Amino acid sequence: MANAKKLVIALAAVVGMTAPAWAQRMPQAPRMLGEFKPVVGSGAQYDVTMKKEKMTWAYAVVGKENVEGAEGYWLEMRLEGGKEGSTVIKQLMVMRADRPEIKRMIMQTAGQPPMEMPMEMLSGMMKMGQQAPASTEKELGEKLGTEPVTVPAGTFVCDHYRTQSGKTTADVWVSAKVSPYGAVKMTAADVTMVLTKVLTNETTQIKGEPQKFELPHF
Repeated sequence: MANAKKLVIALAAVVGMTAPAWAQRMPQAPRMLGEFKPVVGSGAQYDVTMKKEKMTWAYAVVGKENVEGAEGYWLEMRLEGGKEGSTVIKQLMVMRADRPEIKRMIMQTAGQPPMEMPMEMLSGMMKMGQQAPASTEKELGEKLGTEPVTVPAGTFVCDHYRTQSGKTTADVWVSAKVSPYGAVKMTAADVTMVLTKVLTNETTQIKGEPQKFELPHF
């Protein structure tokens, strides 16, 4: 355990000292509450308020490929309005025991070439706080009922779930008509999300050939 903590600290130092600007302050996407049900070409765009900061996040499934005998999907997360400007994060996700596992990650910010994160750094970043999205009804919490919800993207008949973690309560409204997570609206203590657009015919917004980011050898 001590060695694992040292590795995470070392990776954090490497990112802060040697990575380009896009990696020094990597944006943290909201943790999606909902079952991952990917449909290639589909997606959803949200207005998000996190700790009083307003931004736009979009989630789109832009590809599919075989990964070690399993189906892998490229999930693209796009940020507009963040402190560092627009950012695109593309992750290759594979379902393992009903939970998504990230196998590759490519990032690009405006005016910069795309960079692929090495597995060592990706593992370290996940240990430092990246959480997998909920993938079962139990993890969504208590189902309170089914009700219509009106958001900028329209009106959807949603299942309403509530989950409690300590003193924090989160409510999420999900619909089978929204991919990849089904989220139509989410409210919690420090984050709110509302669906503004259902996306179709989506392809990657990563431009250029991804470059490998090489960790220095000590």
